[in-house]
Amino acid sequence: MLSLSIVTGAITAITTIIPLILKHYPGISISRIETLVTISSLSALLTILFNNKLVEKFGLKKTILSGLVIGMIAGVIPFFNNDYLVFFISRIILGLGVGIYSPHAITLISILYKGSERANLLGVQMGVGAFGNSILLFFSGWLAKMNWHYTFFTYLWLGIVALLVWLLVPEVHIDKIKDKKSTKSLSHSTTKYLILSFVTFLIIWGVQLKIPTFLYERAIVSSEKAGLILGVMNIAGMLAGLSFGLMYKRFKLFLLPIGFLLAALSVFGMINSYSWMMIFIFAVLFNFVYSFTGPTIVLQVNQQVEEYQLTKVNSLITMTTILSSYAAPIVWNNLSKIIDFKEGSVLVPMYIMILSLFFWGLFLMCYTTYKLRYKGE
Repeated sequence: MLSLSIVTGAITAITTIIPLILKHYPGISISRIETLVTISSLSALLTILFNNKLVEKFGLKKTILSGLVIGMIAGVIPFFNNDYLVFFISRIILGLGVGIYSPHAITLISILYKGSERANLLGVQMGVGAFGNSILLFFSGWLAKMNWHYTFFTYLWLGIVALLVWLLVPEVHIDKIKDKKSTKSLSHSTTKYLILSFVTFLIIWGVQLKIPTFLYERAIVSSEKAGLILGVMNIAGMLAGLSFGLMYKRFKLFLLPIGFLLAALSVFGMINSYSWMMIFIFAVLFNFVYSFTGPTIVLQVNQQVEEYQLTKVNSLITMTTILSSYAAPIVWNNLSKIIDFKEGSVLVPMYIMILSLFFWGLFLMCYTTYKLRYKGE
């Protein structure tokens, strides 16, 4: 099951070779080359929308396997034929495959495990996902050193994961879900958590997006140092995921507001630092503490819904991560223009992020205290 988490970020595996692809297609603009990455995310949204129907019709295991196989085949096609149009269509098909299997890294855990075991595994799943992204990027970069065409063999990992799923993951029979089926819609509480999920990922994408520009404003122009910060931030996220079960057992629902408040302090410390080392420390600390928020939201949502709703709700969670990644540059760049304070400065959106983190942290702290004290939840 956790092996599925390794390939949830398969779409971005070719980002390391964008400059090489640009050289190979000299008559094509960089925006069209970058579209080869983004178009897969957009097509993934289509199959995510209809994922619940696919699971009802074919069963969970067959749905996952079909997505992995489709993704693997589409992913390696550009190695054999790198005509731009073929490349573009294969990336669309890749996204469709990823959208079929990616939500079920969470769904499988939620169906097969309960209680503290579920909490532990959901945290580990988030950690393995971050680790998997790093592994895929490293592997594709290593292959690119030999020949950039070899990078597409990275998608053979999807075939390996498909084999593991086929051998090790039990089938969740659709009859088990249909027996409980009703017309009941998602609760208001679940909807609120989904909105919070979007906001949470919007902020983390925003911070990661602005770090290279922030370093430049601090006269730290090395792309290697920016890459190192972002890479170690992923490792910190992985460590947070691995320790999530223990932390959730200790702090329960308070882990969510604590994550927001400590993240706010970390970003504040980062933007008030002028040495690379201090910026590095605060950036890594931010990703570590903030990485407890995502698993907490996912756990709460999965605990609130009925089993037949798990596919639907985890597809929606996956959609919030994808949509927030698209919305982040639009939101944070336009907010700077609207406020028009130190025009062009990266500090404006970062201060807004700090205020957002403090607001949500304080609000959730008060709300959680109220629920526990007066509602006994």
